Amino acid sequence: MRPECYFCHIKTVQNLLSKFSPPKHVAEDFIFSVHEILSDNRNMINPKLATDIHRIAKQKLNARDLYASEKLSANKLLLDDYEYWRNYIDNSNNPFYTAVKLAVAGNIIDYGAHSVNGDIKGQIKSLLNTPFAIDKSEELKSAIQKAKSILYLGDNAGEVFFDRLLLETISHPNVTFVTRDEPVINDITLDDAEQTGINKICKVIDNGSDAPSTLLEFCSDEFIQAYNNADLIISKGQGNFEGLMNEKHPNTFFLLMAKCEPMAEMLGCSKNDLIVTQLN
Repeated sequence: MRPECYFCHIKTVQNLLSKFSPPKHVAEDFIFSVHEILSDNRNMINPKLATDIHRIAKQKLNARDLYASEKLSANKLLLDDYEYWRNYIDNSNNPFYTAVKLAVAGNIIDYGAHSVNGDIKGQIKSLLNTPFAIDKSEELKSAIQKAKSILYLGDNAGEVFFDRLLLETISHPNVTFVTRDEPVINDITLDDAEQTGINKICKVIDNGSDAPSTLLEFCSDEFIQAYNNADLIISKGQGNFEGLMNEKHPNTFFLLMAKCEPMAEMLGCSKNDLIVTQLN
């Protein structure tokens, strides 16, 4: 485990303690339980560690959905702005490229260790003026046109409205959108998906897992079948990238923001760069 990753997990603990303000004995129990996991599993990949940490957090803090209020706020904010962004895409010179850029920029809506602060709409507008550091959007467009079926792996609440806008823009007849099975950080669940209306434009399933990622060994048979049979996988967010970057599906595209130095180093870009890349 890189030192940056250790401190990222600790920051998650600090954020949750600040949010819930539990009694001292509960806070201490939570802190030392997480420290034990990190000490005993130094070679475990970060999405697995994050899964275990959030399971402990739910138990110690007695909360099934640790970021329920943040998810509701993000969904409401983006729902209120939905028509604005729909018109923004439709009136752009290249609606597909603009929709992809918005989908990636929307990845900023995160309430984990890399929490978003301040004016979300303003930050997204600023990101729209930032070129992709890695840009495989044309290859993605070609893959979408050729694909008979698309599996779209969602990430965060709020952000999912940009996923909906992208799916509306590509207007593919056979898309399955995937959520988490249980609440984790502000990742989208089936309930969150229904709030956004994405279930009205495509099939929606959960992946059978409570990881803030897509870890195939923990996913449901339904999801694995959908994953194996899909012509094209579109994966949103850094967590999904970390879970799938070593998998072997022959046609996978990742849309994400590189939110930390280790990830930026791995991708060959800078922190906070916007990425559309392809699994080779």
